[in-house]
Formats: sequence, structure tokens, C-alpha cells
Amino acid sequence: MQIKIDPEQIKDLKKRIEAEATTGLMGLGGPAGLITEGFFQLVKYTDKISKTFVLGQPHILLKGGTGIGKTDLCQSAAAAIKGKFSRISCTPDMMPYDLLGGQVLVKNRKGERRVQFKPGPLFANIVLLDEANRAQPKTMSAVLEAMEERSVSPRTEYIDDDEQVVGTLPLFPISGEYGDFKSPLFFMVLMTENIFGEEEGTYPTPMGVLDRATFTVSILRPSFEDEKRIRADQIVGKSIKEVADLKEILACADWIFHHVEFSEAAYHYRTLLIRNTDPDPKINEPNSEIGQHLSAYVRVGDSPRANLHLEAVARTHAFFAGSMVVKPEHIKAVAKSVLMHRLVLKPGKEFKTTKEEVFEKILKMTGQPEWK
Repeated sequence: MQIKIDPEQIKDLKKRIEAEATTGLMGLGGPAGLITEGFFQLVKYTDKISKTFVLGQPHILLKGGTGIGKTDLCQSAAAAIKGKFSRISCTPDMMPYDLLGGQVLVKNRKGERRVQFKPGPLFANIVLLDEANRAQPKTMSAVLEAMEERSVSPRTEYIDDDEQVVGTLPLFPISGEYGDFKSPLFFMVLMTENIFGEEEGTYPTPMGVLDRATFTVSILRPSFEDEKRIRADQIVGKSIKEVADLKEILACADWIFHHVEFSEAAYHYRTLLIRNTDPDPKINEPNSEIGQHLSAYVRVGDSPRANLHLEAVARTHAFFAGSMVVKPEHIKAVAKSVLMHRLVLKPGKEFKTTKEEVFEKILKMTGQPEWK
């Protein structure tokens, strides 16, 4: 049955999800709004199973200290939309099969024994990778495949209830069935990082993972008044209500994608801004103002893939801001959250400046086209 969509209904749904996501959490309305907005975004990816270009959910990088409610916020948001939630605490000794699953010995109806693949915690609609930078690169490669292709190819074949052999499994059907190839998919990875970079067992987050994280959400300590409201008697006994299901979320996201237009001025500004992060002298003249700035501070700029991520975030931002046309101002409003984390500074520059300062200067140097 097709779901009828009304623009105001989508906006009301977003507000209700935000309200449930912040149940018992103080001062997290802003981050909750950004994560909820992510539910309605669609980013292009390559479906390895059907061998087609399709649309899927964004992945989000969460920045913030410990004990400020990141895990509770993600879990509550997932519960509000009836999504299967999985939290994975990353450690240096974690191996790929700890995420993907592993081999188990099973007996079929005929009494025959065989080695079969048992899916791991990565098989969920919303996956929180807690302290992702503590996982070794080999393990993160498994996450990279899942983020890019929304599917995994386990070492051992998965055998479904009808004893059909399945080589590649989708991530992750809204039906909740591991081998369901007909159901629509909803799969988001939310990552936190250990902020103490010098801690033993911490690895640099691979550039491939950062490039596939659509945007960053910074979660700051609550204000004094909000923190004063953190009391057991204000929290105990409260529960999260399911205000939507994944099928409804996907229908709303599809409506936004097909009805919110992207202006040529916004496309131009989007691509210009992304190219202005690239220190390659073939892209930016070394003697120009932007070229000199990049040459001094940036080792690696944003890849062309960022165009698709910035487009997706700007489209939903424009819609929830009340516009059915994406304008340059919408690109500028979300650019930092989408582009800044992809920058790689030159060795030693992180002690003299920050990615934020470097990107803010790039943003200032890149002229915003006028909108008529």
C-alpha cells in the first residue's frame, strides 16, 4: 500500500521523532534535530547485489566528550522509528568477524551438520560504532564495505530457512530478515571517536571511512541550566514511544528527494567550494589567495564524492527550512558539517591551527553566488 505524503506531515514527524529521541536527555535538542534530519536524507551508493546505483541513508560522525548522552540519543532515535539498533564498542583486539559474524556448526532438518554463517551485530538498521578509532584498520575495512555497498560477503555462505545458499547479504532489510532481498533497506552507521588520541590502542580513522561519513554532529556539554535538570527523578520511568516506522521514513525521504529542486547556482557553489579544499596546483592556482592557504595547511582536500553528500544534506536542510528549492545559502549553512572532517592537515599544522579554522577561511574565500 502506497503511503500518501504531505510536506507538513513530514515536518511534524521530524519534530515528534526529535521529542522522543531527547526523552530524559537534557540540552541535546540541536544534535537530535541533525540526526533526525539524517533519517530523511538519501545518498547515492552502488548496490553490489543488483549492480545498480541506488539511494541509501547517510552515515554520521559524532563528536563529543564522554558521558554527554551520545549512545542514549542514538538508541532513542532508533527506537522512535522502530529501527533495529546495534551498539558495537570497538577495541584494539576486535576482528572483522566480531562485526560481521562467524561460522557456527548447525544441524538441518535431515540431521545433517554443516558450518554456517551466523550474522553479527553489523546487521541492524542503525549501528553505533562506539570509539571507532580504537578498532584496527583490518576491522575497519569490513565497516568500509558495509558503509559503501550496504552489503557484506561473509567468508562462509549464509543458508536461509529454506536451505538456500546466499553469498552476499544486504544491510539491512526493514523486514528484519537477514536474507530478505525484496524488502527495502535502511542502514546507517553512526560513529564516535575516542577523543584521547594518545591513548594506547587508538588508530587514526581511515580516510576511506571519513570520506563515507556524510556529515558530522558536534555534541557539546549542556548549558548550566540544562545540566542542572539532569536528575534521576526527571528520568526514571520514562519510555520511548514509536512515532513512525522505517517504511514511512523511507517514503518521506523519497518525497523530499523528488520534490525539492536543486538550483544551478547551488550546484555551482557546491562544486566550487569542494574544489577549493584541494591543494593540487592543477585545481587551484598556487599563487592565488586560496592556493597559498591550501599549500600552507592542507595535505588532502575533499574528494569528488563529497558532492553527493553535500547535495543530500543541503536538500533536506532546505526542505526543513521551508524552501522547495536548494539555494547557495543552504549549501553554505551545512558545508562545514559535511566537508570539514574530510580535510587532512599537513604534518605538524594540527598543533598550530584546527580543521575548523582552516575550513572557515576556505568558506570565506569562496564567494557565494547571488540568488535572484
